[in-house]
Amino acid sequence: MRLATHYDQIHQAGAEVVAISVNGDERQAGMAKRWGLSHTRMVSDPAGETYLQALDLFDPKERDGIALPGMLIINPDGTETYRYQGRDFADRTNDDDLFAALSDLDLAPINPGPWEPTTPVPEELRGYFRPKDFGAYFRGNMFGAIAVASRIQDPESKMLAKEHATMSRVSNEAWDQWRKENSLS
Repeated sequence: MRLATHYDQIHQAGAEVVAISVNGDERQAGMAKRWGLSHTRMVSDPAGETYLQALDLFDPKERDGIALPGMLIINPDGTETYRYQGRDFADRTNDDDLFAALSDLDLAPINPGPWEPTTPVPEELRGYFRPKDFGAYFRGNMFGAIAVASRIQDPESKMLAKEHATMSRVSNEAWDQWRKENSLS
């Protein structure tokens, strides 16, 4: 969510966001339409066979295979200069390191223009995250992680719970920004 709300900053740094998931083209198009993601290119990679497995961002054990959370910066010459790879579907990161790495590349700003999915979205398409559910989901995650962190004695586990609470808080902040920009109450 945060990357989707900071597309201007990303474009000014000479980059663009490409979101890859195992969802089919209809679901990707539905998500883009539902969320107004015209500045995030969405790529369908069923079973992770084209991109996700090659990038080592595929978990075959979770729900018949899903994408692992990850953020990569691929230079114009094709080399990878930044990687964050989550351990599981809930392991997301704060994006500050990504923005610092983009800044270090000193690329010229770009203007890729809006992205429109070419696949039609059936009216009956269901099962993808609705905007109205986003805030409650990440608030629940944040407060659950805070509660768990207060019960844990092991320092490493406590740190993981705090990281999750921070990720959820940052996601909620991005959600609040997205809601304001898209006139949702």
